[in-house]
Amino acid sequence: MSEQLWYVYHQQQQLGPFEARQVAQLLSNNMISQEAYVFKVGWKDWRPIEESLDQLGLEKKENGHDTPNHLKRRLGAPRATISGRIIIHNNGQLVIGSGVNISATGIFIETEDQIFKIGEKLSVTVKAEGLKKQFNTTAEVIRLNTDPKYPIGYGLRFINLDISHVDDIQEVVDQQNNTTNKNDFKQQEAH
Repeated sequence: MSEQLWYVYHQQQQLGPFEARQVAQLLSNNMISQEAYVFKVGWKDWRPIEESLDQLGLEKKENGHDTPNHLKRRLGAPRATISGRIIIHNNGQLVIGSGVNISATGIFIETEDQIFKIGEKLSVTVKAEGLKKQFNTTAEVIRLNTDPKYPIGYGLRFINLDISHVDDIQEVVDQQNNTTNKNDFKQQEAH
């Protein structure tokens, strides 16, 4: 199959795999909402579906109901590569992993331990290079990758992350993305 494989996270369930046209059809027929998340094989983490509409061959539906949280989620989507120690637990089982990437909305944690389930709420402690200080928060498991072709571990979505930590993470993300964009521009100028 030459078509990319997509997965959908909607109403606390992971669905798929689908081809892009199938995901577009689900969305067009209102079988999933623009609040859903999608994952495409090759990505490191889930993304809000509204950020992938162009890849699915769709245009954003303007319904006038965007809230500040939706806008914040869209603006916070870029990620930064991180390294550091990440502790996740459910008050019964504990996993220590390493961070792969982070955004103001979530984190991907690389670990071989596969003990948590999609939809499970976890306590998370993040201590990573580049962040001003360690932080603790709650997060929901939205993805478990077991495919050894990609980092093995959990994609977590932060729940009610303190604004000071959101700002700290966003600063790291902006710094890395600005550096990347400048390097891309310099490489284009050289050619």
